[in-house]
Amino acid sequence: MAGKRSRRGCEECRRRRRKCDEQQPFCMACTSRGCNCIYTLKLVWGGLELDKSRNTDEGGFVFSTTPSDGSEALELGSKLPRSLPNGISLPPRYYKLLVYFADDILASLSCHPSIHQDLCKGLMPATLEFPHLLSACLALSTAGFASRGIANVDGIDAFRLLDHLQSSGLSLLRSALEVGQPSEVLLTTCLMWSLVDVFSCRSEASSWRVHLQGVKAIIDNKQGYNRVLADSGAMHAAIKHLHMLYVSLQTLPYIFSPKEQDRPQVATVHPTTKLQARNSVISNYSIDGFLGYSEELLHILHQINKLADERSDILPTSDAESDILLGKVMGMIARDAANPPNVDICSVLSADYGREFILCHRIFQQTALIVLYRRLYEMPSQMLPIQNAVAAITEMLDNMPQGQPCHTWVAMALPVFTIGCEAFTPEQKNFVLDKVQRLKECLGSFHVGIIRQALKDVWEKRSVLGDMEGHLCAGSLLGELKYNIILF
Repeated sequence: MAGKRSRRGCEECRRRRRKCDEQQPFCMACTSRGCNCIYTLKLVWGGLELDKSRNTDEGGFVFSTTPSDGSEALELGSKLPRSLPNGISLPPRYYKLLVYFADDILASLSCHPSIHQDLCKGLMPATLEFPHLLSACLALSTAGFASRGIANVDGIDAFRLLDHLQSSGLSLLRSALEVGQPSEVLLTTCLMWSLVDVFSCRSEASSWRVHLQGVKAIIDNKQGYNRVLADSGAMHAAIKHLHMLYVSLQTLPYIFSPKEQDRPQVATVHPTTKLQARNSVISNYSIDGFLGYSEELLHILHQINKLADERSDILPTSDAESDILLGKVMGMIARDAANPPNVDICSVLSADYGREFILCHRIFQQTALIVLYRRLYEMPSQMLPIQNAVAAITEMLDNMPQGQPCHTWVAMALPVFTIGCEAFTPEQKNFVLDKVQRLKECLGSFHVGIIRQALKDVWEKRSVLGDMEGHLCAGSLLGELKYNIILF
């Protein structure tokens, strides 16, 4: 009589139709035969559709709908059920990773507790329901653990676990794309895998952008994406924030390896989508609660990059175009200093949090000025316009609470890297290194270490060239870097 069929066995035993003892990381049968033992997350439970209107799942997963004022850090992972909707119990290590994802990873992507709550309310029920999304979220948590120096998760090497989750999870995603799944879930899964590549810094240089191309393909599917936008449930709020994450990943300046031949192009959203209106420079200059600065400024950064790339490709441009962009940024700074913008966030902001959002927004305005001076005017670091902007950013950074997840500090990668590139005095360098360390403590991502190393390389290059007083443009130094730096 055949033994009881193993439903959690390794792939090799499944393929050979033999009973697996389910020992991990390697079962006894594969160990004795010298076979490649791989466990995958094949969690399939009848194709249940996500009920986006609910705040409770079968396991008692409940979120408060009362907006937080930011006075307390949210600990939502404790409300996660230990079983999936089909009754399968999550292994302890996966439950630990999922709690970390809800409480820490999503917090490190959020400028405010209400954003954190939006993401949890929208994403966690879907994460429990769709195995391809669950795999991506578990992988992102594993990368976060590893970046904080946690070598293993319940006895399993963190990097081995990450390899396993990537192998099985990407296979699940391909299957989900073939059979058709809800657009919002596929979009979220692709974004999570992009973040896995960024957080772990272990994949090919351009792999994170491949996942972003998947997001663009989903957005360009007008019928499916408009259905997402028409929804008014918890998932819609989460998707609104994730859309801004996607746009920022596509738009914010970053440094790429000279070895790459496929210079990335900035993706555009289908003009018929409702979210396209939110990118209008004229209609919306409020501070976006997810980004921490205005979408109007994000649009300006995109224009700066586009114009700089056109010049690098020896296409006809004029200084007048640079002057127009400079005028726009200076006009925004003057306008917002006289009349600070409102914050676009579904929460009642405390006075302290309102102040932090204004600081964050102004820091990014000064950052945009430096990027513009560097990329379009090729201005040396010592020039007064750049140093004035550096001084303004430095003062504001010192007045912002630092090293805290679920706070505007999580958005500081680009400003800190920008002033670091312009640093040439020991005082400036030490200030930047301190802020990079606080950013690393806040985000828990290997890519922050890459930022730190890149800045040291820029400073070393400046020193080798004998430039101790900032006579060189930082743009020429950045061109010497040999690896990718993602700033978001």
